[in-house]
Amino acid sequence: MILSKSPLMETCECQVCNSMDPITLHNFPHRGAFALLCTACVLRHNPGSFCPLCFDVYDDTAKNKRSAAHSHIVCIRCPAVVHAACLPSTRSFPSFRYLCPQCSLPSFSFFDLGRSDGGSTTVFTRDLAKQLLCAAKIASLAMHQAAAVARTVAEQKVREALLARQRAKEALERVAHLMADQQREDESDVDDGSSGE
Repeated sequence: MILSKSPLMETCECQVCNSMDPITLHNFPHRGAFALLCTACVLRHNPGSFCPLCFDVYDDTAKNKRSAAHSHIVCIRCPAVVHAACLPSTRSFPSFRYLCPQCSLPSFSFFDLGRSDGGSTTVFTRDLAKQLLCAAKIASLAMHQAAAVARTVAEQKVREALLARQRAKEALERVAHLMADQQREDESDVDDGSSGE
């Protein structure tokens, strides 16, 4: 599949690597803020969220949670987790030490786009499409988690505001009561003063 860039979309860029390919940008919570990250940066910064060989996303919120630990292998240098079934059968599991593609190849890059027509079109291979979908799923899960946290914080703020409102109402009632008592005392003092004459 070949996609052409829209001139209007070229104003966006990845806020980590400054990539300016708007087709591959994802809204993503990054360093305490929402940012646009390219597919490569989403995958590079979330190595434990997907299998780097088949690009299947590990969604701990879904019913299909990671199966037993023996079916996954963690890279010895980073938190990348690969399905044991995705590894070539020539390796004897679990006696070998696994290095993910990012750690084993210094020049490795996720989502390495092939360009044609002088860079004006993007050629998507099946592997690139899997990577793009994987990054989109990771970004979606991260945004859902951020929304859940924001919802919890908002609900807490509402509870705090209601409590503050109740306290303010009680304080106003106390002030009104004290003012009424003070007025009665003042009237009593005035009555006492006039009756003494």
